[in-house]
Amino acid sequence: MTDDNIELFTKVTDVAKLNKKQVAKITARLPEYHRAKSIIGHGTSQTSYSLQTMQMISDSPLSRMKQCLAQIDKKYGALREAYFSVEKLKIEARKLEKNTDHESQLRIREILTQTDSTTISMQTTLRQIGMFQDMYDSIKKSNNIPDNWSERDYEKQEISHMVKSSFRLAIQDLSANGRISHACVEYWEQLGIHPQVAEIRTRKYLTDTQMKINANDYVSIQEMYTFLDEMAEEFKDAHKEALKRIGLDCIGSEQFMAEGGTKPT
Repeated sequence: MTDDNIELFTKVTDVAKLNKKQVAKITARLPEYHRAKSIIGHGTSQTSYSLQTMQMISDSPLSRMKQCLAQIDKKYGALREAYFSVEKLKIEARKLEKNTDHESQLRIREILTQTDSTTISMQTTLRQIGMFQDMYDSIKKSNNIPDNWSERDYEKQEISHMVKSSFRLAIQDLSANGRISHACVEYWEQLGIHPQVAEIRTRKYLTDTQMKINANDYVSIQEMYTFLDEMAEEFKDAHKEALKRIGLDCIGSEQFMAEGGTKPT
């Protein structure tokens, strides 16, 4: 914590009319506040980013990598904005240095505190970018995805990803409300999956799972993953009926997909 920040805090507490003992106690703990804030003061933990973001629990490694890229892009945008904000403040401070009036000097002090706070935020953002880069690399490595993967590779896995996502939504609907939502029915139709057939599959999975639980059998999350994999395999070609209905021969356009290496078969 800078001396200027401590001085600013003292001025504020003077205005707030705290007694000296109260001010001393708070001031003594300010360095630890700033140290801790720079470490874990951001809104979301790395654990939460890794496990609790819906896109990150998707069943497609490339979709998870896409989520990492989206987060990196978001953080980079914030970092860029903060950097130029600090640079503009520095320019303003240099222009004000030649002035000796109280208002100019007060503005310089305000700029110093702003840049100090923004710099801490930039450090946090940089660490988060590094975290998402590590996550991206780890997902790519563990799934044997080549460095020069292409848009074609990404599109190949989308149907499987979407089918699994639709059945995951169905599990959530039935577990929470006992019925399938309109969103889930629409999702299935978009994928060419008959909603009643899909609902029967999901209810059977939940009933079988409940019977295991009632029999005190151990049930792990892996069983749900297996069910989702089975649904992806059963309905892997269902989308072709939806495409036919729309009047499309295939998904997207091979000719206009971004080039790159494809994953070895």
